Amino acid sequence: MDEDRKMIDELKKEIGLRMRKVRKALGYTQEKMVSYFNIGRANYSRIEKGEVLPNAAVLNSLSTQFGVSLDWLIADSGKMFVRREKKEQTGKINFGEYGKEVRELLMTMDKVSMVKHAILGYFLEYKAKHKEIIQRTLEECEPSTKMNNNGNNGNNTIN
Repeated sequence: MDEDRKMIDELKKEIGLRMRKVRKALGYTQEKMVSYFNIGRANYSRIEKGEVLPNAAVLNSLSTQFGVSLDWLIADSGKMFVRREKKEQTGKINFGEYGKEVRELLMTMDKVSMVKHAILGYFLEYKAKHKEIIQRTLEECEPSTKMNNNGNNGNNTIN
């Protein structure tokens, strides 16, 4: 029984550390995180400290709202974030009335490196200049699009 208790305590600590990593990766405070989980800040703090395990509702929110891999959270297997199933199924982004132009732009960028470098240069400059408003807009759309310190969202895919 004592060995089982040690395993459970170690699991609590590991999950707590990974919960903290998720929060830090999102750039959120504990207060911001608990607003998604419907639990108190003290309880959330106990989860991060490894004193208690997150309940099923917290695990569900992590997975559905933030795209956190529960395999990673519980067993440290795979990546921290996974694409959401709905987006994986479609694999498409709706560019609305600009679809034709966006497709042409992407094809041209793929074939003409000078165009690619010019467009990316402009984009990076614009993004740096207007970082706060872009970040605010992205957060309103989806919390997992939080930009990291160097101004990108940590991957090269469109979620």
